Amino acid sequence: MLNLSVLPMQRPSVLIIDDQMQSVALLLKYFWGQTIEVMVALDGQDGLNKALIGQPDIILLDIQMPLMNGYEVCRKLKSDYKTAQTPVIFLSANTSVQHKLEGFAAGAVDYICKPFSSEEVLARVYVHFKTSHSLAAVDLSATAIPATRPDPAKSRESQLIASAIAFLHASSEEWQGTEFLAHKLGVNEKKLTELFRKHFGMTVSEYLINLRLEGARARLTDSQTQVQIIAKDAGYFNASDFSRAFRNRYGLGPRQYRKVCQSDATSASVHFKELDNDQ
Repeated sequence: MLNLSVLPMQRPSVLIIDDQMQSVALLLKYFWGQTIEVMVALDGQDGLNKALIGQPDIILLDIQMPLMNGYEVCRKLKSDYKTAQTPVIFLSANTSVQHKLEGFAAGAVDYICKPFSSEEVLARVYVHFKTSHSLAAVDLSATAIPATRPDPAKSRESQLIASAIAFLHASSEEWQGTEFLAHKLGVNEKKLTELFRKHFGMTVSEYLINLRLEGARARLTDSQTQVQIIAKDAGYFNASDFSRAFRNRYGLGPRQYRKVCQSDATSASVHFKELDNDQ
């Protein structure tokens, strides 16, 4: 469990904007026991209102919603000075490159694909809260610089991180190394590595490994796809290497993990149905 209580100042707050009660229930379960305030909105307009009133530190925003989709909500958030600096993380079952790039273009800092896991959601929330809090602290201390004056270095850094993440999330091809990605982004390898260590506490390659293992974990949980195929899609052409990496990350081999998850599926389904009925 991530301990958010180590962060300074007041308890961090998260606003969930999602019209799917099952997704909301799952996210609430993840945040249960964390030192964090949670607000919920079930449509885009209510989300905008609660963002303005509640001033959350992070917004988890679904894309496919009736009346006002997530892209439109995000653009409205970014156009209001009260919420323009609030990090927005998109939640979507659509894994296409176009949708991810559109999400970043709308102003999001991250994009989490459904189905997601507690580890992934909490890690992303923690990272972006920590980053935004650090930047706010710097801005408050820099009294000699007008608050409305943009910092080109920060803007460039944010763009590089967003572009790198978009590429890593969109690419399913064999990893060609940090130098290759750095070249595509127009930055040197050392600088890109420094940025990832600063924002995520890991190298680019480590981030990609975690990303692909998490994607494999989700498929093992929610599909009957053969382990060998999942391993190959995760960039492991040797199933034994995949099994070893998966066991090191999650404590169980992929087949054992799938068996445990499937045995828990029925009880989990009943639990979420009860949550829906309570609303």
